[in-house]
Amino acid sequence: MKAYELLVWTDDMVKNYWDYEAQFPKKFFTYSRSYEIIRQIKAYLPDNCTVLDYGCGPGNLIGPLLEAGFRVAGLDASPSARKQVADRFGNRGDFLGSFKQSEINSSGLQFDAIIVAEVIEHLYDEQLDSLLKTLTTLSTPDTRIIFTTPNEEKLEDNYILCPVSGKLFHRWQHVRNWSQVSVRSYLDSRNFKVIKSLTTDFDASFITRGKKHPLRRWWRALHGRLKYLTRPDKKRPHLLVIAGPNPANTRQQHL
Repeated sequence: MKAYELLVWTDDMVKNYWDYEAQFPKKFFTYSRSYEIIRQIKAYLPDNCTVLDYGCGPGNLIGPLLEAGFRVAGLDASPSARKQVADRFGNRGDFLGSFKQSEINSSGLQFDAIIVAEVIEHLYDEQLDSLLKTLTTLSTPDTRIIFTTPNEEKLEDNYILCPVSGKLFHRWQHVRNWSQVSVRSYLDSRNFKVIKSLTTDFDASFITRGKKHPLRRWWRALHGRLKYLTRPDKKRPHLLVIAGPNPANTRQQHL
């Protein structure tokens, strides 16, 4: 079998890719799972707190967060995504704005909670280190940082061939996989504290989008939960990690 090189993503390639994908919000991981993600993380969010959705895309999490009573801002590299978010939520008093990286770095803003949903699997080492520096800047000593990412994903299962370069790339631009052990090790080595980590299934939700009959949605969700009780060998597909920054590195300033 021929050996293929992997495509190396540049910042411009990533921006162009997600600018295009932002036109199709229903294709995003968070579209059909947003309410379940928030249901699972809500216990870690103080009431009425300020939340940053880091890598917000077209805003699939922002709407449900606002509905849940939080004050929310979004950050994304894609101009198209930021515009969609501003257009959707810009007239709400509890929406704090849609930012690009350079804007939020110089804003002086800090948040009670930062959600980094399905982001860290897209980043190379240098970008990951930059992300954690940004998270520290945007945090107070008590900020909760919530990561979600695929659990032990087999990247090669989603490789496709670029017909122009002849190189392989992940169809959703993933460049690395994570496990509970590797996430904890990475955060520990960068002086972040892991408060809790677990494997979960955001697809097994009682609260889903769509027009299916409520009883069918209830049965689907129940079946999704029972399969892990009846099949203890079955791996849950998602990781949920609750972390906090090193208090010594955070600014004593708040939104």
